[in-house]
Amino acid sequence: MTTLSNGFTVLTESQVFPGAVHMGFLIDVGSRDETHETSGAMLALKNTYLKTLKHTNETINYGMIQMSGGDMQMDFDQERTYFKGHCIEYDVIDMFQMMVDIALEPRSVLAANVAKYKNKKTHDLHKHLHKYDPNSENQDLLLRTAYGYNTLGMPRIGLEHNLENIDARLLQQFIMDNITPRKCLIVASGIKNHKEYVDLVKERLGELLPVPEHQYQRTSAEYIGGEYRTWTESPQTNITVAFESVPWNSEDVSAFYVANTLIGNATNFSSGGPGKGMHCRAITNLMGRYNFVDGVAAINTHFSDSGLFGITIEGPGSHS
Repeated sequence: MTTLSNGFTVLTESQVFPGAVHMGFLIDVGSRDETHETSGAMLALKNTYLKTLKHTNETINYGMIQMSGGDMQMDFDQERTYFKGHCIEYDVIDMFQMMVDIALEPRSVLAANVAKYKNKKTHDLHKHLHKYDPNSENQDLLLRTAYGYNTLGMPRIGLEHNLENIDARLLQQFIMDNITPRKCLIVASGIKNHKEYVDLVKERLGELLPVPEHQYQRTSAEYIGGEYRTWTESPQTNITVAFESVPWNSEDVSAFYVANTLIGNATNFSSGGPGKGMHCRAITNLMGRYNFVDGVAAINTHFSDSGLFGITIEGPGSHS
């Protein structure tokens, strides 16, 4: 592992047998870093991550991926963004340059217009699928109830009423305010020589100067708790009870994982069979006392500054 003078960290892993080279940018930014004014920015970046201009463009990027027999993807959650791809060793330099562009290049006006359109289609699809799965929003609703409409409570696909505010200026400012060198971990596996890869990173990112990182710290999440009820056209009732637990760096994380193991696999009772929680003592007792319970699952989520632990239980509405 090497940290460059401008703040980027490079981590590689070698392998003794020939194979594909896997590369990635892990960036410490997610939907929790959005505000009501920038909500939907992460989804917009995902929807246009191949639309670059500086060294390549979308057509060249698609062609390069196909030509190398590789792949390139981008995904994000509440706290992290990950650009990842793989290719044969011969194409590492070109693929890495493409990854630099798609991860760090500000979006153009054209890309922002496409992002706005795709974001709207994402919301339309989400609402359509929700008609067939009324519990599809449970994760977002849980975080929103726990933390409010900010930080960890910001919806992953953004606020629908903010769709029209997505433009190039907003996306460019969001990138500059949130994606800084010390938030970026550049990773690669299948690299034969760590120094050679570091030299490649220096060549492509060396001109980027350090920034005052203390000015770009994320807002801490504040657990507020509460209750949220929603009505759905479903014969099933789903109830979730959760409380604040601990962040990733707490020494108590292991205790929550033990508790999660005790009840975490007890889902889909109707399918039966081993591995479905049927032989867990806690669930056996629960089923014995409440034979109308159709499913149980543990909730065990940890973030950088907070966490949630709880249980979700499902059964017929007649026994709510």
